[in-house]
Amino acid sequence: MYKIDLKKPLSFIALIAAFVFTVNLTRAEAEEPIVLKALTPWPMTYYWSEPMAIFERMVAERLDGKVEVRYIGAGEVTPPFEQFEALRNGVVDVILGASSYYTGQVPEASAVLYTKLSASQLRENGFYDLMRKVHRDKGGVVYLSNSGGAPGTAFRFFVNEELEGMDFSGLRIRVTPVYADLVKALGGTPITTKPSELYTALDRGIVDGYGWSYGGITDFAWQEVTKSVINQPFYTANTAILLNAQVWDSLPEDIRIELEAIGAELEGIAEEKMSRYNATEDENLKELGLTFIDLSPEDAEYFTQTAYKTGWDQFIAAHPNIGPRLRELSE
Repeated sequence: MYKIDLKKPLSFIALIAAFVFTVNLTRAEAEEPIVLKALTPWPMTYYWSEPMAIFERMVAERLDGKVEVRYIGAGEVTPPFEQFEALRNGVVDVILGASSYYTGQVPEASAVLYTKLSASQLRENGFYDLMRKVHRDKGGVVYLSNSGGAPGTAFRFFVNEELEGMDFSGLRIRVTPVYADLVKALGGTPITTKPSELYTALDRGIVDGYGWSYGGITDFAWQEVTKSVINQPFYTANTAILLNAQVWDSLPEDIRIELEAIGAELEGIAEEKMSRYNATEDENLKELGLTFIDLSPEDAEYFTQTAYKTGWDQFIAAHPNIGPRLRELSE
C-alpha cells in the first residue's frame, strides 16, 4: 500500500493544488463565451448601422470574452421587415431595430422620431422607461439602447425646383411613411418609389425631390440628379439595440448589469459619431456641386413646428392613451 509521508506535508499539498489548478484551467479554457447572433437592417457600411459595430466592440472589450456579439449580416440574411420577428422568435439574439420596420408589433416605438431631447435626457425623464415597457409587453424584446444619434438630425429634403419659403405646392416629393403626412402639410404631393427607382424618377422629372437621411446619397448616385439640399434637418433616427427577452433573462446578473452600462454609454458615442458624419457628408455634397438652401428664421420655425405637429398629431390619434405622455416627455 502506498503511504503518504507526513513529514513532507507541504509537497503533498502543493501536488494536490497543482492538480486542482490544472483541472480548473482546462475547464476555463473549454468554456465557450455566450454568443449573441446579431442583425442590422442595412449593411455595416451605412452609418446608421455603425452603433451595432460599436456595441460589438464594447462587449468584447468590457466583458472579457464572457459574451460575444457575432454579426451575421443585414437584409441579405433576413429582410428588414422580418428581423423583429426573427428576434422575438429567437432566430437571432440582438438586432439594431428601426421602429419603421416593426410598427406592426410595437407601434408606440415610432414616438422616438419626434423626440427633441438627447438620449441621456430621455433616460432621466422616464421616456426610456416607457419605451422599455412597451417593447417588453408588446414585442417580447428588451429595449437596451437608443442608437439614433443627436435629436432632430435624421432627415432632410432634397429638391430640384425653386422654393418660396417652405411651400411644396405643386411639387411631387418621394417619401417614406415617416414624412408622407409632412409633405402633404407643406402642400406637396407624396410619391412612393423604391430607392433603386429614384434616380430615374429624378432624371425624368417624375418627382421634384425627395426626403432622405444625411448618408446614402452618393451610394445611389443621386447627387448626379439632385440640385439642392434644404438645410433644415428634422426628426430623430428611430433605431435601437434590441435583445430577445428570454435570452436577456437567461444571462447572469453581472453580465446584464454590464450590458446596461454599455447601452447607456453607447447612446452618447452614437450621437457624437453621427454628428461628425453629418458634417463630413455636408462637405462632400457641397464639393459635388449641390446647393444648400438655408431657411430664414421665420421659415425654419414654420417648418419645424409643422413637422413636429404633424408627427405628433398622427401619433396621438393612433395612440390616445400613451401618446400625450410620450409627447410631454419628448419635449
